[in-house]
Parts: sequence; C-alpha cells; structure tokens
Amino acid sequence: MINAFLISLISGALGLLISVLTVFFIVISNSFFKYNTFRFFNEIMVLGFGILGWYFIPSGILCFLFFLLISTLYQIYRIIREIYSIDVRFRILVLALGKDRFEYSLFSIKRVRKRIIGSFFKLLVILIASYAISQSLHAMLVGVISLLVGVILIFLKLD
Repeated sequence: MINAFLISLISGALGLLISVLTVFFIVISNSFFKYNTFRFFNEIMVLGFGILGWYFIPSGILCFLFFLLISTLYQIYRIIREIYSIDVRFRILVLALGKDRFEYSLFSIKRVRKRIIGSFFKLLVILIASYAISQSLHAMLVGVISLLVGVILIFLKLD
C-alpha cells in the first residue's frame, strides 16, 4: 500500500508540473486549443485506467510511467477546461487592455490555482481508490465497466 501511495503521489506531482507547463504554453499560443480529445481522461475513465493499470502492470518503472502519463493527461484536461470556461469576453478584455499573451497566461493559471490543487488531490484519491479496487476479486470486471461508463458519459457529454 505504501508503494502504491508513493507511486500515486510522485507521478501525480510530476504530472501536475508537466501539465501546468504544457497548459502555460498552450495558453501563450495564439490559437484556440480544442481539448475535446482530452475528454477521455475524466474521473471515471481515469478510475478504470487506474484499476486496470494496477491489475495488469507490475510495480516498478513501467507502472510509474503509466500513471505519470495518466496524471499528466487528466490534469491537462482539467486545467484547460477551467481556463477556457472563463468567459470569452473577459479574455478579450484582458488582452485588449494591453496585456500580452505571457501575462494573460500567468494570470489565468493564477486564477484557477485552487482548482488545480483540488484536481491534484482528486487524482490522488482516484489512484489510491483504484489500487484498493484492483486488489479485489473482480478488479478486471470493475475496471472494464468503469471504462464503458466513462465512454458513455463522454458520448452523452455529461462529464
């Protein structure tokens, strides 16, 4: 259990750092980033991937890299969704007041920093819960069902 907690914590923290830097550079770019492909990394899908990851991947560097990838993509989705949920008129107002894209990117990440920390702790709880579920008798069945439910939620746009 300690090993699972440490893998979840370190991969989540490193994934948070990578995702904040990635989002910073996405917001600096002039184009509007379409984040619909990242919808596959909502909470239910991450739970399913986590269960199946703990169940099939042996503990070690491969497990760490798998959860690093999952945490990075999940947190990119959450941060981008929070930043782009800010009203478009507000974004235009900030940029029209003479702020450049760098200042706007810093401002928008500072504005959602509490939600970023909240999504990190939510990811940590999801990964630890997925480890606990992966130790049960029907872990593979629960993992596949959660992936199916996650896909259904994505197609119905309920995430």
